[in-house]
Amino acid sequence: QESFPGRRLALGMAIRSIQVARAYRDFCRAAASTFNADYSAQRQLRAMTAKELRNNVGRMSDQDMVADLNSGTEMVRYEIVQASYQQATGNYRMHIKDDHLTKTKVFDIQEPPDPSTLKPQ
Repeated sequence: QESFPGRRLALGMAIRSIQVARAYRDFCRAAASTFNADYSAQRQLRAMTAKELRNNVGRMSDQDMVADLNSGTEMVRYEIVQASYQQATGNYRMHIKDDHLTKTKVFDIQEPPDPSTLKPQ
């Protein structure tokens, strides 16, 4: 197992695997790309993922962590489509990227939340 002696990783000191760190970095990049300007969603997703990884240090092998992170990265990158509320029309605009179209042929479009019930950030 490779490690970073004396360095503090984004995952914390509990996880020292370069492979896990690389997979986590890819996961964070996918979250940043998918959630673009929604920093709260990015931060929450990264924090919850890092916490789960730390909680499973003794229970999961590095390979299992990498596999889970890769699966999560693929889900975030290809299965989540962002939408933005258009004030002028009162509708939402979906932001479908070419990556979505290469992996997905069917989109399950669900009713968005009512913007008047959302808390301001």
